[in-house]
Amino acid sequence: MKKHLGSHRKTKMSHDDFDPFKDRLSRDIRNALSEAFVDSLAEMAPSGYQTVAARWLAGKPAAGYIKYIRDRLHRYDRVLEQTTVTRLTDALLQSLVIWNNGLFFEFHDHLERIWQKTTGDEHQAIKGLIKAAGVYIHMEHNHEKAVESLSTKSFNLMRRYSHCLTFITNLDILTESIKNLNAVSPKLENPALGVTWNRPGKM
Repeated sequence: MKKHLGSHRKTKMSHDDFDPFKDRLSRDIRNALSEAFVDSLAEMAPSGYQTVAARWLAGKPAAGYIKYIRDRLHRYDRVLEQTTVTRLTDALLQSLVIWNNGLFFEFHDHLERIWQKTTGDEHQAIKGLIKAAGVYIHMEHNHEKAVESLSTKSFNLMRRYSHCLTFITNLDILTESIKNLNAVSPKLENPALGVTWNRPGKM
């Protein structure tokens, strides 16, 4: 598989000193918010993640943590708004909205719950998507080896089990992006998402 390493080397961290891979507090905040968000999405109510975020903010953490929490709250609110407006109740379609809002760790957590209930080809296909999210999670922190390894595994799984991923109508764009290590993740499409939320650059 041909790699274009230069395409992701200049990617910078999104939240200054917030690094879940090196800092325990960052990891705890990320994990707690993500779990609360996935629960809230299942209930279509924001109170869960809002409560968790408020608790972390009440501890008056450093600026990098506050920036991350507030950014997550903004993105979570957008996902809830978009899924409500488009009346998306299907968990797989909801995952596309999560991805399109740049919430790759949350996408991973959301799909993992689905993955645990699947078998056979569908199990492998969803694993490919989870690894695709991993590519962008590690890319944010310039983990080159992890990015390359996950890219190869994700690409192979998505290509082999593409028949189980038909809910992503532009799957070919995603697989090429993962294969080429494109720094900018593609917007995932499905007619059920609506024109407004599929529009490139809409955030």
